[in-house]
Amino acid sequence: MSKRRMSRRRRKKMIRIFMIRCGMLTVVLLFLFGLIWGGTFLWNRLTTDGEEQTFAGASVIEQPETFPKGKPRIMIDAGHGGKDQGTSSGNVLEKDLNLQVAEKLAKELKKRGASVLLTRTDDTKIPLEERAAMANEKEADLFVSIHCNYCEDDSSVQGLECYYREGSDEAQKLAENVVTAVEESSMISCRGTRTADFSVLRNTSMTAVLVEIGYLSNSSERQNLGSKDYQQELIDRLADGILMENGETS
Repeated sequence: MSKRRMSRRRRKKMIRIFMIRCGMLTVVLLFLFGLIWGGTFLWNRLTTDGEEQTFAGASVIEQPETFPKGKPRIMIDAGHGGKDQGTSSGNVLEKDLNLQVAEKLAKELKKRGASVLLTRTDDTKIPLEERAAMANEKEADLFVSIHCNYCEDDSSVQGLECYYREGSDEAQKLAENVVTAVEESSMISCRGTRTADFSVLRNTSMTAVLVEIGYLSNSSERQNLGSKDYQQELIDRLADGILMENGETS
């Protein structure tokens, strides 16, 4: 066999080997690309899926949406949540009652023309600083935090209390409006306004109040707070007071 023919056969063999190796490399690259793309897609579904989610057992904080323009912007904060149950009496947990009232209040305020967001809409624990940060980030006009009270020393103590931070004239006026509206109800006991340096009042940049809607340590008031009729009366009066300055009470 001539050297020319041998050289030609070697070149053909090398070309075949090269093509085979290129094909194998292409298959490997396609396989790796598929793994990366599939892993990224799965990770996105686990971590986002249209909302902020995480794995079971971890903290989940659903950030509020954006306030529509042209309406009073009110952030309603349902106190406690998750492992932070707040106070309790029997099978009544403050965190659950706070959320019930907060959601109903938000619905009533929206019905009256206000723009409303909630810091939480489920049984989620949210740090106090983040509650205030949500309201600040969304540039709310008003911040209203809903809580329940408890008195270990005297179970006869009852009544709604509205707290504001000392030195804030706007917050004091809002608290007074809430109390004025509540006092017009024959169903609800009221203990007036008080000052406090609560975190959500101290760290919010807008007019802010914290409403203790009643004492779970008082059996009569605890029973009332679980009543739909009483809750609706409470919601109506709170909405009256919150919107009093805007001239949008019912």
